[in-house]
Amino acid sequence: MDTDSGREDSTLKHQSNVERLEDVRVHDWYRFVFAYSDRLVEGLFEEFGVSADDLVLDPFVGTGTTALVAKRHGVDAIGVDTSPASVLSARAKTTWDVDLSTFRRRREELLRKVEPAFREITTGGNRRLDQFGEASAESVSLDQYDFSVPEKTPKGWLSEAPRRKMQVLRHHVAAFPDDAVTDLFRLAMIAILPEDVGNVRFGPEATRDRTAEGDRDVKHILSRKLDRIESDLEELQQVMQNGEIDPGEAEIIDGDARRIGETLPERSRLLESDRHADGVDYVITSPPYPAEHDYTRNQRLELVWLGECDDNDDLQRIKRRNIRSHTKNIYVDDDEGERTDIRAIDRVDEIVERMETIIEEENVTHGFGQNYPRVIEEYFGGMQHHLEAVYDLLAPGGVAAYVVADSGSYWQVEVETAAILAEIAADRVGFADPEVRLWRNVAATTADYDEIEENVLLLRKPDRPPEA
Repeated sequence: MDTDSGREDSTLKHQSNVERLEDVRVHDWYRFVFAYSDRLVEGLFEEFGVSADDLVLDPFVGTGTTALVAKRHGVDAIGVDTSPASVLSARAKTTWDVDLSTFRRRREELLRKVEPAFREITTGGNRRLDQFGEASAESVSLDQYDFSVPEKTPKGWLSEAPRRKMQVLRHHVAAFPDDAVTDLFRLAMIAILPEDVGNVRFGPEATRDRTAEGDRDVKHILSRKLDRIESDLEELQQVMQNGEIDPGEAEIIDGDARRIGETLPERSRLLESDRHADGVDYVITSPPYPAEHDYTRNQRLELVWLGECDDNDDLQRIKRRNIRSHTKNIYVDDDEGERTDIRAIDRVDEIVERMETIIEEENVTHGFGQNYPRVIEEYFGGMQHHLEAVYDLLAPGGVAAYVVADSGSYWQVEVETAAILAEIAADRVGFADPEVRLWRNVAATTADYDEIEENVLLLRKPDRPPEA
C-alpha cells in the first residue's frame, strides 16, 4: 500500500467546505456542513481521465457534488443516499431542462399567495397607518394553515413567527404539481430554513443560536434564493442551447449504500443500459467515518419540513439505513460486525480492545460511552458490505475514490479510517494495490487533537478476476 503525503492540495487546507462552495453556481442552491469540495472531484476526473462514455457512481451522494461535476463534464452519474433532503438536493441540482416559464409563473403565484399571510404573522393583524388603502394589505385568515409543531422539531431552532411563515410557505408549495419545477421550490424552502430563517449554527454539529432569534423577512430571503436558481438555470440552458456543453444524465436514487448491489440492478436505468453494460467505471464519494456526527440532526429541520421526520419512527427508519458511524444510530439488533467477523482484523480488534479497557477501568456507565466499541465494529462491518457491493458493480479495471477522515473522537483512541478500509478492500474484497493519499488536515473536534487527516483512498478492481 502506498501513502503519498506529497499530494496534499495546500490551497484547500485551511478553507472550510462552505467557503469553497460559496462562489460555485448550482452547488450553492443547498449546502451541507459536511459537503466536500467540487474542486477535489474535478481533480479526480482529470487524473482518472473520466470520459463521456463512462459511468460514475456516488453511493453517499449528499448534496450532489459528484453527480453535478459529472453532469457538467457530459458524464452519466448515479447518486445514492438515504436522506430525503439529500436526494431532493442532488436531483434538483442535476435537472437542468426545467420549463423556466412555468417556474416564473409559479414563483409569482407563490410569492403573491404567501405575502398577506406573512404580513398577518408579522403584524399580528395590526396594520400600520401607511398600509390602509392598499388592496394588497387586506387581512387574511390564517385558519387554513396547520401551525402545529412536529414532534422532531428541535427546540428553539425556529422562532415562532418565522416558523409560522415557513409553515405557510410549505402549505402553498405542497399545492403545486409534483414535478421537477416544484422540486426547485422544495429545495429553496429547505435551503433557507436552518441559518437564513432559523436559529441554527454549525460548528460542525447543528446547535441553537440564541443570538439569531427573532422574526425574519422570509419573502425576501426566499425571493433571493429563487432568483439565484433562475439565473443559474437560464445560464445553463443558454450554454446547452449554444452547444457549448452536452450534459451527462444524472440518476438519483434513495437507497442504503450497503445494499446497492441489490438496489441498483433493480432501480437504475443507467446501469442496465447498453451504454453502460460493463458496469460502473468510477466511484467518487465521501462516506461517513466513526465520529459523533449525526447527519440526521444536521438536516433535522429540512427533514421535518419535507414531511419525512414527523416522529421517532420516521427518524429511526432513516437512521437504520445509514452506515453505523456514531452512537445515536446503533441498535440492539445490529450485527454487521459479527457477521463479517470484523475483529479478526488486528487493527480493528486493537481499537475495540482499548475502548473496552477504558470502559472497564473507568467504570463507564453512560450508554454512549458503552457503545463506542460497537460503533467501530458496526462501522467497519457495514463498510465491508458496502465495498463488496461496489466491487461487484464496478467494471473490470474500475477505480473507486473514497474521501474519508481519520478519527480520535472516542477517548482520543486513534482510528485510521482510510488505512483500515484499505486493508478490508484488499484482503477481504479483492481490490488491487490500495493507495492512501493525504488530502488535507482538518481541525479535530476533541481537545487532545490539533488536526486529523482527511485522506483519499483509491481502490482498483483488477482487469481480470484473480486466479483460484
